[in-house]
Order: sequence, then C-alpha cells, then structure tokens
Amino acid sequence: MTSLGLLNTKTLMALWGEHKHDCRPIGGIITDARAGSLPGIEPLESGFGFRVTDEAVALKAMRRVD
Repeated sequence: MTSLGLLNTKTLMALWGEHKHDCRPIGGIITDARAGSLPGIEPLESGFGFRVTDEAVALKAMRRVD
C-alpha cells in the first residue's frame, strides 16, 4: 500500500468511535476481528490494529442487536 493509501485508511477504532452509540461493546468487536469473523475489516501489516475495507459491511456487523 502506498503512503497516500495509508493516510486515507480508516481504522476499526476510528469507525467504532464514530458510531459507538449504535455499536456493540468494543471488546466483542475486537474479538471478532482477531478471529477473522468481522467482515469489512482486515489486519494492519504491522500486526497491531485493523483497517476498514468496507465501511457499510463492517458497520452492519458491529451494530447492536436489540
């Protein structure tokens, strides 16, 4: 990925922070991301954190189920 691409990348934490009132608790979301079962998210090359690849899909998977 180019440095410009990295600058335009949204992290999982940033996405959650923007929508936290509508989302599940972050602990469960991170557990799903680490297990590879959170669609629209991929691990960062550094091995620390996650990048959003499809915001709409990720948000749908992160939403609270009431």
